[in-house]
Amino acid sequence: MGWGDDPAEAPVRDLTGVTLGDFQIQRMLGRGGMGEVYLATQVSLSRPVALKVLHRRYLSNPTYLSRFEAEAAAVAKLNHPNIVHVYMQGSVDRVRFIAMEYVDGTNLRDYLSKKGALDLPLAVSIMRQAGMAIGAAGEVGLVHRDIKPENILLTKKGRVKVADFGLCRDLEADRMHVTQPGTTMGTPLYMSPEQAQGKHLDHRSDLYSLGVTFYHMLTGEPPFRAESAVALAMKHVTEQPIGLRLRREEIPVELERLVLKLMAKSPGDRYQSAAEMLADLARIRGQIMGSAQVTGAELSVASPSLSKGEDPPISISGVKALAAVGPASPRRDGIGDRLARPAVLAALAAAGLVAGAASAWMARPTIRFADAKPGTAAPGLRLETAWAGVPRQESAEAQFRYALLRAPMLELPAAWAAVPGYHPKPSEWVSSAYLHLARRYFREGDVRRLNTLRDELAAWAAARTEDRELVELLGPALKLLTGDLDGVIAGMSGLTFAVDRPAAQGREELRLFDPGLLEFGAEIASRAIKLTGQAGESAGQIKRDKLVGIQRRLMVSLRRVRELEWRRQSGPV
Repeated sequence: MGWGDDPAEAPVRDLTGVTLGDFQIQRMLGRGGMGEVYLATQVSLSRPVALKVLHRRYLSNPTYLSRFEAEAAAVAKLNHPNIVHVYMQGSVDRVRFIAMEYVDGTNLRDYLSKKGALDLPLAVSIMRQAGMAIGAAGEVGLVHRDIKPENILLTKKGRVKVADFGLCRDLEADRMHVTQPGTTMGTPLYMSPEQAQGKHLDHRSDLYSLGVTFYHMLTGEPPFRAESAVALAMKHVTEQPIGLRLRREEIPVELERLVLKLMAKSPGDRYQSAAEMLADLARIRGQIMGSAQVTGAELSVASPSLSKGEDPPISISGVKALAAVGPASPRRDGIGDRLARPAVLAALAAAGLVAGAASAWMARPTIRFADAKPGTAAPGLRLETAWAGVPRQESAEAQFRYALLRAPMLELPAAWAAVPGYHPKPSEWVSSAYLHLARRYFREGDVRRLNTLRDELAAWAAARTEDRELVELLGPALKLLTGDLDGVIAGMSGLTFAVDRPAAQGREELRLFDPGLLEFGAEIASRAIKLTGQAGESAGQIKRDKLVGIQRRLMVSLRRVRELEWRRQSGPV
């Protein structure tokens, strides 16, 4: 082929028109850090193939080549309809290549760029098929290490195929911490926390990346963004994603929970296998598919060759044909960390994000409830009497994690009530459980239970500050459920957030710094905005403008609090 003697210095050469053994190369399909991918024809079988050609600098690394060959052989043994099949590997004239199935269609990244967030039936179908691929690989010990939309292919015939299993992955990248000086890497939009930290990886790392991909597919954008690869990777390590329903309200609560469980920071808190995730997804899928008006544009008619219970293939129309081979403390509405309130307020002040934030916190008055009578029993227990049948855990933290990660969907309200039921001493875990329970009632439109929970929290003698703040936020929530938009605006306008100036001397007002409460407030505002069209054109626009302003302040506060949470956990502010 005439390349130089030093493989590491060999220039990249377009092999279009070259014949490598049985393969006639037609054109280049793509190029990456590890090599190039070509469309070729396998002459003996008259079939199109994707030919991945390895960059010559890797040919001088025997350790890399040994692992590369072993993993290529392992992938070749995987005969799964949702995995791009590897036909063979070979070497001709010092060109090392892998011949694999050519996928005529597009990849999920390009499809998302064109379509945005996907319809739920389509998204769930892709989730199921991609999960089956990850599960099949995990059963034989293969870890992909690079699950992302580019590696999830959508064929014209309606099949999802995961590409690049274990192939052409840089060995050194696996051993490097992402913040190691001199490390060069791509944007880690979908990287697991353990991969970002250079830790040992197993199939649960792929499940995390799959969860991030699902988040992107359902909301139209990745959960984290940053100005550098290092900052982005550290967000996967320390920061919690904004709830999916806050970005797209029609996402079922159960589906949001599934994705957030996949994205748990600790591998032990995630699904322990793809099969476990698929079992939950099957229940959610039945609900979504049963309620959706499935048309030919969303899902095509199931093929007779599909196994029982398999998703019908997806009909992808109007796309280009491509070949792509390509102990924690609780967060009050999600999996993972929660802010240490005084520390964050001090950080806010130090960062100049909130003028006088620390002094405002210290001078902040206790919230008073004029009609509340002191109570001793933990709130919510008489609303969910089945809590006593929930398996007891050894601590409030363990009880919270049971509800968050293990409790059956239908038993969730009782599981949340079991946190204060078994562990009544006020704690962050108990306060977090009450927020989850309140949001459950709110989303179900259960005015009676939500109002009762609010009254019981207000009367609870042992209530923490966070519980009092939740009570105040439940006021606008209840107004919304009864259709009182003016009441929502008045109630939300009485709250101040992390971006607001401190209260004037002698003025009592609630300041929200808790990320879970901020998310809940933004959810209330978002739902209220959708109702403004019923108030008449002029009045509706005025109400909408006010609610949009409230929602904007909430989202800015949430973003800044998240940034400070990350700074606090990463080191001194």
